[in-house]
Amino acid sequence: MDDIESDSWTLHRSRARAPCAEYALVLRSVGIGCEVHPLESGFELVVAPRDAERAREQLALYRQENPARPTRFEPRRKVADGLICAALYGTAILVVDVLQDHQAFAFDWLQEGRAQARLIGQGEWWRTVTALSLHADSVHLAGNLVFGLVFGFLAGQLLGWGLAWSAMLLGGTLGNAINALVQAPTHTSVGASTAVFAAVGILAFYAWRRRESPVNRWVPLGGGIALLAFLGMGGERTDIAAHLTGFASGGLLGFLFASLNHRLAVLVRHQTALGLAALALFAAAWSAALLAQG
Repeated sequence: MDDIESDSWTLHRSRARAPCAEYALVLRSVGIGCEVHPLESGFELVVAPRDAERAREQLALYRQENPARPTRFEPRRKVADGLICAALYGTAILVVDVLQDHQAFAFDWLQEGRAQARLIGQGEWWRTVTALSLHADSVHLAGNLVFGLVFGFLAGQLLGWGLAWSAMLLGGTLGNAINALVQAPTHTSVGASTAVFAAVGILAFYAWRRRESPVNRWVPLGGGIALLAFLGMGGERTDIAAHLTGFASGGLLGFLFASLNHRLAVLVRHQTALGLAALALFAAAWSAALLAQG
């Protein structure tokens, strides 16, 4: 411990000991005596009054050469958020499946809600949304339900239920819209897999953008692409283009969320509003489909 007289000069205060200890090491390296004292609410770094001016200059030089790295905002991860997001996803596709099976309201849900490129191009925008909740058979439904629940849970836990649920729906919708643009006019598709792969893209690109190590940055992205190849590129009735566009749309959203840093907190604070907005879009799309049938 350095010998600092009783009328010592306080140079820096912090709640944790580490910042004061770091500055003390800097000062001692240039021969300036100092001490770190505990306080009721943290710690303080003190020097002798005769060394105060020189100590301030040395610390200013140190800060200039070693600027503090800005802290990154990370949403608080909660299991409940993941469960709510997964529940919303599962409920949406199961409810529509029941309505479709019973031809509720004398309405052909599959015919009027499927994503047909020509009709979407003619302005039937709602099909980019409604097709996400339709399935050709029980096997198709079961697969999308299982994987959607898993990735919906992970996305909800990462971003919060409202942001994740709305991002999955938006990513799937954009994926269907882009798919309609690149496919032949007669191309038709249904299924929640576009939204599922949007969730995979969100998770992969968010993690890739947030990783700092040059090597580790590519691990989540590579994992997402491998998962896309494993789950989304096989099967006789697989719409590979829809899976790719869903993954790309979700990846764009994930990259954007990760890049927002502290501005992401604005979105995270409005989980309920985002979740309700996504439900409103889903309801509006099906309402438009019902009205279009007349």
